[in-house]
This record gives sequence, structure tokens and C-alpha cells, in this order.
Amino acid sequence: MMRVWLAVALPACAARAHAHQYWLVPSDYTPHRGDVVEIGARSGVGFGGEARPWTPERCVTFTWSAGAARSLAGEAAAGDAVWAKPVVADSGGAWAAYESDYASIELPAAEFDQYLAEEGLAGPLAARKRMAAPPAGRERYRRCCKTWLAGSDDRRAAEMLGLPLELVPLARPGAAARLRVRVLWRGRPLAGALVKTWRQALAAEGHPLAVIDRDSVGVAQALRSDARGEVALDVSSLGEWLVSAERMEPCPDRTQSRPGRPAADWESTWASLTFARR
Repeated sequence: MMRVWLAVALPACAARAHAHQYWLVPSDYTPHRGDVVEIGARSGVGFGGEARPWTPERCVTFTWSAGAARSLAGEAAAGDAVWAKPVVADSGGAWAAYESDYASIELPAAEFDQYLAEEGLAGPLAARKRMAAPPAGRERYRRCCKTWLAGSDDRRAAEMLGLPLELVPLARPGAAARLRVRVLWRGRPLAGALVKTWRQALAAEGHPLAVIDRDSVGVAQALRSDARGEVALDVSSLGEWLVSAERMEPCPDRTQSRPGRPAADWESTWASLTFARR
């Protein structure tokens, strides 16, 4: 049975719609040299999820890194469920990474405060509690996602990919029962970040379960990063793993509104990391 740690108090209620996890998923987490791997994305509560279509106007970067990096951004048409089909060149392992542009949302004040509490965003929540009458929560958010396709190269596995908020493993994900992960914000360690994990069973031969076969699962761990931005995760159970963290700060241009981007008071960045342990 998987052990569970809760280092912070988490309300039992479901996440808000915009607070769904969002992650990259390969067709095979343990491909061989010469294999074609399909990369897509899913979102949902509890690592269940639904397939997300490719939306080119939301993409900032979408890359494949296996010793050298190249862009995957032009490989799919708008609306495609498969975002790219890279070929595995060697046995060292590979990263696919995606950064989105911002999307905007507004929630009633009570719902927004509840969401802040669920995600462990103590700073923004404290700032709103100091207000006599907190307004509706106007937020814009972006995604920073990466997935590891298993391989033998330790240096490649610990590579920093340059995402604004990034979860960087300090060893090959899935190779051992414990995994230390460093949270980086703009390239620097982020202390006090709430890092959560979820686990799903795998289908045969390292493939993730199809969307129709997935159920939502509970949080396996919820830990705060230390002064070095690090957390030590128990990933001893076999299966597909999702690691997630969020950073929120006041929006720098919260009094302005641009076409397609309403004014916002808060700006959040979500990071996710997926891998498999077989």
C-alpha cells in the first residue's frame, strides 16, 4: 500500500475548475531506440483527466530534449489530440516540455479564497484576508509541463529546461523508490512551495491508461520545499506519477486589459512533471 504524507492541511473539497492538474503524457514512458512516441496533454482532477487539443496560439515553447533540444511546436494542427510524434534516438532518455501563454479566469471572492487555501498559496490568501471586503478573484494562469521518457543518462534526467516554474529531478525519475525534486522559479530555488503527487496504475509495457480507463485518485503526498527548494518524494509504488506545484504573485499589469486578456489581480504559474516507475 502506498504511504501518504500530508505536511500541510488540505481541505477535502474538490479543486476548482481552473485548478485542474495539467500534464504531458507520452504514449510510452519506456520506449526503445527507434520508437515513435506520441506526445499529448491531459487535464483533470486527481490525475484522471481528459485529452487536451493542441492550441497553437497558447504555446510559448514545446520542445523535445534528448542531449540536444528541438522544437515540436509545428508538428500538429489546431485541435489535434496528438501534439507531436518524436523518434527516440538513443537509450539515454528524453524530455518533452511545454510552456503555455496565459489564460484568464474570475471567481467569486469566497471560491477564490477557497482555491488559494486548497493550493497552499498562503501569501495571496493572507493578502486578501487583510482586505475589509475582498473582491472577486481575477487571475491569469499559465502551464509549465514536462514528461520524462525513461533512459540511462543521469545528467540528462537532471537537466534544467528553462521553464519559468520548473520541477527538476536530481536523479532519474522512476529509477529508485525515493526521488528528490528541486523547485525552480525563474531558475532559482523556490522555498516553501507546496509540491503534490498523484499516482495511477500503468497499462501493459509502460503505457499510460487510456482516458476512459482512468479514475480520479487522491493526493499521495503534499510537501513544502525546503530552503534549497527541494522535496524528497516517496515514489516506491509502481505506476505513472504526477508531481505538481504552483506559484502565484500579484499581476504586474493588473489595472490594464488587452484584447483577449482581461485585467487580472493575480498571476499564477503551474508546473507539472510526469514519469513512470515500473
